[in-house]
Amino acid sequence: MFTGIRKEAIDFLIGIKLNNNETYYREHLDVYEQELRAPLRELNEALTPVVHSMDPELDTRPASVIARLRRDTRFTKDKSPFRDHIWMGWRYPGERRSEGFHMYWGFGVDWMGWGCGSYDTDRPLMDAFRECILRDPDRIRAVFNAKGMPGRYTVSGEPYRKMLVPAAVPDDLKRLYPLKYLSVNRDGTEAEWELMQKPEFVQQMIYEIDAMTPLLQLMKELRRGIKPTPMEAPEPAAAETLGPPAGGKRLVVRSADEFDF
Repeated sequence: MFTGIRKEAIDFLIGIKLNNNETYYREHLDVYEQELRAPLRELNEALTPVVHSMDPELDTRPASVIARLRRDTRFTKDKSPFRDHIWMGWRYPGERRSEGFHMYWGFGVDWMGWGCGSYDTDRPLMDAFRECILRDPDRIRAVFNAKGMPGRYTVSGEPYRKMLVPAAVPDDLKRLYPLKYLSVNRDGTEAEWELMQKPEFVQQMIYEIDAMTPLLQLMKELRRGIKPTPMEAPEPAAAETLGPPAGGKRLVVRSADEFDF
């Protein structure tokens, strides 16, 4: 059962950041396994029924969900052998971390973040997304106004510089139309950082996964060529029974690009 991420896990990540080498890693391997790997496996186990209830096709095997600490440095300038952060990601079987449209949560020594999206150019998927904007703009609006999304998640993506936006695209969706890829991301708060150290963090994760699921499902439908089905109007904020802890400043959260998908 997940009981929280303890201080020893943060101390380990601080240590690997300051001593990014094989010697330090091997000398503290037991800490890594007990304080990071074990709690993340417990968290994934607690979330698996929730993830499968939202989409039974998502891969929830620990080896696929929990990122390895060791980096693949074959094609990078940075040859540091280990990450100084950890993350969990839910994607569809057969998809590499560098492709597809998936959800993630991750944290480092002084930050935390959630997200859902793709982080590299995906022309076929985004062409289908553009068609959906033109054909069913209300479906797009419903996704980005789903419970838990407005005011908390930030939409990001790099636009094609020379792509013309048709006049038929509604004004509120024009920024989305020319994107090469699309993601929604949010920064954790100090209150959520403290909550991560407690069993109740499972409920926070359920809330975030629930918020991101409508977008994940839409993009899955578009990728498979299925005409998206209309969504019901989102419930008003007052109807929410679970949400982010009140108060708390945002943590310093880095770009999702650093997750090395």
